[in-house]
Formats: sequence, C-alpha cells, structure tokens
Amino acid sequence: MTTGEQAGRGDTQGAVEAFPRIVTVSREFGAGGARIAGRVAAELGFQLWDQELVSHIARKAELEPHVVRDVDERGRDILEEVLAASLPGQISGSKYRSLLTRTVSELADRGGAVIVGRGANFLVPNEKALRVRVVCPLKKRIDRYAAASRVDAEAAERFVSGKDRERDKFVHQLCGENGADALHYDLVVNTADLSEHAAAQLVIASYHARFGALGRVARHSSVPPQIAL
Repeated sequence: MTTGEQAGRGDTQGAVEAFPRIVTVSREFGAGGARIAGRVAAELGFQLWDQELVSHIARKAELEPHVVRDVDERGRDILEEVLAASLPGQISGSKYRSLLTRTVSELADRGGAVIVGRGANFLVPNEKALRVRVVCPLKKRIDRYAAASRVDAEAAERFVSGKDRERDKFVHQLCGENGADALHYDLVVNTADLSEHAAAQLVIASYHARFGALGRVARHSSVPPQIAL
C-alpha cells in the first residue's frame, strides 16, 4: 500500500468519519455571501440552508414562517423577549436560538450542507466544517445596496449598517462571540474586486484542500434535496 493510500484510508477510517463535512458562510450585509454560498452548494452537490432554516424551524415550532423570520438574525431586548414569550403564535429569541442550535448540530452530523450566516460557525466542531467569512468594504456595500434598491446613499448607509449591527447582536446573544473577528474563520474572502464565481471557487478549493478525500464524498453519495430533520 502506498503512503497516499494509507493517508486516504486514515482520512475516512470508521463509519463515523465517512460523510462530507459542511461549509458555514458568515457574511457582511451586501458582500454577496448568500449568493456565493449558493454557488458553492451547487458545485459540491450540497444542500443550501439559508431561508430553508427559517422554514424548517417554523415547521418544528408549528409557527408561520414570517413569525420566525422576525427573530432570524436579529438581537432582541428584554422587553421584546417578554412580549414574545407571553403572546400566542410568537417565538422568543431564546427559543429560536435553541432550535437553531439543534438544527445546525444535526446538519453538521449528517454533512453535505452549506449554511448561511446565523452564527453557524460557532455551533459546530471545527473538524466538521470549513468556516468562511465574506466581507467587503462598507462604501462598496452601501453603493451596491443603493443601486439595487434605488435609494440615496444616506438611506443605504443606515440600512446596511443597521443590518450589520443586527447580525452582530444576534451572534453575540447566540454564543457571546464577535462574529466579525477573522480569527474565528478558516477563510476570509473580500469581494471588493472578486466576482461571485471567483469567490466561490476559492471556497471550494479551500474545502477540498482542508478535507481532502472527505471533501469529495458528496460527489459519490446521495445527498437528498431536502434533509428531513
């Protein structure tokens, strides 16, 4: 047996190891992270989990998706939490975070998923995921949003900065961490001068470089279009 064969056997030894790892994609608002995640999922043959997480958690909690969407990636203050917990047909931020943590953990155990945002990189063991952060200078993100939404620069800046603050607060309430700290990620991609295709290729190359044969398991296995958790 060659050294390469021995290494390959070592990478996949034991049934518990024989599944593809996942990719988590944290992103600044307007940096293109969700679209890049979609490209990565399509090329790897993985299931994309973005708004799909909201729909899944809504079903688990027996709530309307728009109710769950109201707490998704949003930090809540104490008064909002008290009101949500006391009203029928609502969900508290703490309950949502609990369901999210459980769902992300199950996805990591099954493998073959690309999870967008929601602090997912903090919810799975390092050995089960390539943790990616997609960033872009604030000015460029403001310009992109202003052009896409046809609003002036001042309104765009308020909206983009507000979304960043909401996501940062959500991650801090979820796990007490700073989601913008580059040291929490395996790869940070700056899309200021990169196309979404080029950014996705960087992520895919990093995934295969880190996980080797495990990163190719999904190409030879059946990853269902919807994971029934």
